[in-house]
Amino acid sequence: MSLQRVLLAVHHYPPRRVGGAELLTQRLARWLTRHGVQVRVVCVENVERGSATKIHARDEMDGAVQVQRLDVTFAPEQRLPLWFDEPALREQFALLCADWRPDIVHLVSGYLMGTAPLDAARSHNIASVVTLTDFWFLCPTIQLLRGDGSLCAGPEALECARCLYDERRVFRTIDRRAPNVMRAFWKTANAQTWLGASLGLPPILHSLHARRDTLIHALNQADAIISLTRFLADLHIANGVTREKFFIKPDCIEPTDFDAVEFRPPRTDEIHFGYLGQITPIKGVDVLLRAFLEVEKKTNKPIRLHVYGNTNAEPSYARALQHIAGDASNITFHGAYEHRRALALMNEMSVIVVPSLWYENSPRVIFEAFAAKRPVIGTRVGGIAEVVRDKENGLLFERDSVQDLARVMLRIVQEPALLQDLAQNIPAPRTLDEDMRDVLRVYETVMPRAAVETPR
Repeated sequence: MSLQRVLLAVHHYPPRRVGGAELLTQRLARWLTRHGVQVRVVCVENVERGSATKIHARDEMDGAVQVQRLDVTFAPEQRLPLWFDEPALREQFALLCADWRPDIVHLVSGYLMGTAPLDAARSHNIASVVTLTDFWFLCPTIQLLRGDGSLCAGPEALECARCLYDERRVFRTIDRRAPNVMRAFWKTANAQTWLGASLGLPPILHSLHARRDTLIHALNQADAIISLTRFLADLHIANGVTREKFFIKPDCIEPTDFDAVEFRPPRTDEIHFGYLGQITPIKGVDVLLRAFLEVEKKTNKPIRLHVYGNTNAEPSYARALQHIAGDASNITFHGAYEHRRALALMNEMSVIVVPSLWYENSPRVIFEAFAAKRPVIGTRVGGIAEVVRDKENGLLFERDSVQDLARVMLRIVQEPALLQDLAQNIPAPRTLDEDMRDVLRVYETVMPRAAVETPR
């Protein structure tokens, strides 16, 4: 018996939303389809509140791939960060598993889908695989980043509740200015029944305990887990997921996804620093701007900073960035860009900067920079520090440190030959075929009685 049908589940799917998990799923779906495997993708298209939870499904085609897009309405008493075990979604996947009988149910990320695909697979005796692209299984807010800006090592109910309350401006403001005070406050609220009850804390803590137990159990019930970095795998293992479930598979780059370009060596006569990505606080773009301005004060050499990304996503943050940049003529906000142009844009830059404040997992922009033979300056944290090897194919700096990032950027300005040395050590990106064959090998392990034939 060969692999015939794969059901892919992911929170969103192109073209309306394009992110790392979405593109990963689309590449997998199209590759399997080209190689004779029937694929169905289930994704969430829209989420809104209503009087009761209900799901409307509609089918369409992405080329030769069948995509079922779900419009989900959830009840007003539900909170999206605590939405992890939805019976209506479980029923939707149970019907698909019963009617279509896939050989594999493959869940990417988990966000919005929750345990439904895995529960349905298990109830129908179908093998299941999970690809982790973020921290959703551990963190209701996905980022493992507390409201006060500090990093989190994993779920602890009271700390998770604190983060959820930080969604309200008043709590978030206090937490950022006096995190120790807020930490003590929530401990008191947990200990003093009357205070906790007045804040609605007990039911939230109950949901958070249930969330952690349910999701860790769901991962341990899956047949295999694919992680793009060792860091992400180790973090889940430290929080109770079985080590033997994991397969480490770095990301890949498919050249045909991008405009053709003839790459030039990094420009050294005038250093052009580049940022490409989301314009949100967790990405640390403000840290990059302040560091760039510090470098400008310390050198008389010409330097430029190019910022590519949608400034309409969080307008207040974008305005703050414009305020930091002031009237600097060598800082350019280019706005949103088409993903296919990424490598061509990088070809105009000397070095790419990834100044994220959160762990990240496997930022795709790093692999795109490497495909363009551009070194990366990245935060010394999480998956970034695993992919960017300090002083080999890039340089690392301390998280959220304007001074340390400025130090590293200044070194590039003062030692332009270093760019060539770093560029020479950039490994060739994994190809899509290499990546997909690794996925097939994972499928082989979860279908012990079925030979998963490697497509020619």
